[in-house]
Amino acid sequence: MSKKKKSDILPRFITAVVALPLLVSLIAFAPHWGFFLFILVAATISIWEFCGILMATGDGSVEHPSGRVMTVVMGLLLMSVFYFAEAYFIPALTGVTLVVFLFYLFVYKEISKVTHYIGTSLTAVLYGGVLFTFIPLLGRDGGDAGWMWIIMLLTLIWSSDTGAYFAGTFLGKHKLYPSVSPNKSIEGAVGGLAATIAFAFLANAIFSYFFPEAWTSLGAVQILILAIPANILGQTGDLAESLLKRAHKVKDSGTIIYGHGGILDRIDALFFAAPWVYYFLLYGVHTS
Repeated sequence: MSKKKKSDILPRFITAVVALPLLVSLIAFAPHWGFFLFILVAATISIWEFCGILMATGDGSVEHPSGRVMTVVMGLLLMSVFYFAEAYFIPALTGVTLVVFLFYLFVYKEISKVTHYIGTSLTAVLYGGVLFTFIPLLGRDGGDAGWMWIIMLLTLIWSSDTGAYFAGTFLGKHKLYPSVSPNKSIEGAVGGLAATIAFAFLANAIFSYFFPEAWTSLGAVQILILAIPANILGQTGDLAESLLKRAHKVKDSGTIIYGHGGILDRIDALFFAAPWVYYFLLYGVHTS
C-alpha cells in the first residue's frame, strides 16, 4: 500500500508543475465572467463524473445517457442563475426540480429505478454544481482581493491534503474511517489540520505584505475561525466522495487529470469548504 502511494508522487508533481501556474494566472488575471466560464467547464465534468458513478451499470456504461446530459444542463443553468441573478435562485431551483421529475416521469420507464435516478440528478445539480459556484462568487464579491480569497481557499484545502499525506505516511497508525477510506488515518487528519492553520497564517502574511491596499489583514482569531472549520469541512467533503466511490466500487471518478484521477477526486474537498470561506468573507471580514 505504501509502495503505491510513493508511485503517485511523480505524476502528481508533474501535473502540479504544469497546471498550477496556469490556474493561478487564470484566477489572478481573468475577468470574473471568464473565471466563471472556467468553473462551468469544470462543473460540467464534475456533474458528468458524479452521474457516471451513480448511474453506472455492471459493465461500467451509463444506463440512461440522456438523463446524464439533462442533469448537466440543469446544473449549469442553476449555477448561472445563482451567479448572475441570485434573487431568482429559489424559483430556478423549483423549476429545475420540476424538470427533473417530469423528465423521468415521461422518459424513463423502469419504475423500480426511477427514484434512484431522480435522487442522483438532483444531488448532482446541487453537489457538483451549486456548491461549486461559491468559488467564482469569492472572486466576484471579494473586490480587489477576490482572487486572493480564491487562492486562500485553495491554500486551505491543498495544504490540508499535503499535511495529511505526509503525516499519515510517516505517523499514521490509527484508521480514521476504514470502511469508507481505509488509507486515511487520525494522525493524517490532525496533520492536515495543522498544515491548514499554518498555511492560512502564511497566506495572510504574504497577502498583507504584498497587497496591503487590497487585502484586509486577518487577526489570529479570525484565521483560526476561517481555517479550522474549512479544514473540517474539506476533510468531510473528501470522505463524502470516498463514500460514493466505495458504495459503487469505483477507484477514481475519472481519468482526466494525469496522476490524480477525475475532477471530483481533486475538488471534492472544496465543495463543503467553499461556502464557509465565502460567508466568512461576507460576514467575518470588512471588505470595501
